[in-house]
Amino acid sequence: MAVQPVSVIPSLPSLQSLAAAPVRARTYRHLLYLGLMFPLGIVYFVVLVVGFSISASLVVLLVGLPLLALTLLLVRGFAAVERRLANRLLDADIATPAYPFRSGSVSERVRALLVNRRTWLECGYLLSKFPAGIGAFVLLVTGLTTSLAFIATPAYYDTPGGRVGVFLADPLTVSPSLSVPWGDVLVGIEFAVTVSDWAVDSLGDALAFSVLGAVSLLVTLNLTNLAAWLFRRYTQALLGDPAAARISES
Repeated sequence: MAVQPVSVIPSLPSLQSLAAAPVRARTYRHLLYLGLMFPLGIVYFVVLVVGFSISASLVVLLVGLPLLALTLLLVRGFAAVERRLANRLLDADIATPAYPFRSGSVSERVRALLVNRRTWLECGYLLSKFPAGIGAFVLLVTGLTTSLAFIATPAYYDTPGGRVGVFLADPLTVSPSLSVPWGDVLVGIEFAVTVSDWAVDSLGDALAFSVLGAVSLLVTLNLTNLAAWLFRRYTQALLGDPAAARISES
């Protein structure tokens, strides 16, 4: 009797798992992975853009084709690095795919490298690491620096000549309203909320900022875990090999 595979829909994380994010080792592996995305994305982008540009400009001199093949071999090498990083830091469990260009004559190997669909999937993945790395860099730098600065507010809020707090160029006024028709009459409520500067000039305010920073850090770490989960799925889709996975499972 054949057994039908059952698709499992991932459940939402519990409040306990969200609160435990700062004390889990997996969170800091995710932080490391996202921190590496930006420098690696720059390397991939520069190498691939330069390699493809020079190959295209020299193709009429018959030098461009070997350079293109070399660039695509670099793509395969970079993809192998990405698989290893995802397996180590994201618990992705991506199997190494079979490469058809490893056997045959030189012309057959070059042709297999150029026309293989996996080569160009890996190329697109590596190029996408540059904008994704920028987003990860902004998330980590903005979230972590702001959170840690807020947490440490009690240590430096009373520094002579210093000014700590939230300072807006102009007060921000928000006027939410709600209206409900009642016969021929429109009944509604509206109120205004004005947000102005918040200067920290007491230990109580500093402790409030510290608590706000702890909440911000918790949110940042959970956003990091979410981004890592999304990128694990993305990496498995583009760099994984279903055929290799089936062979490894059998």
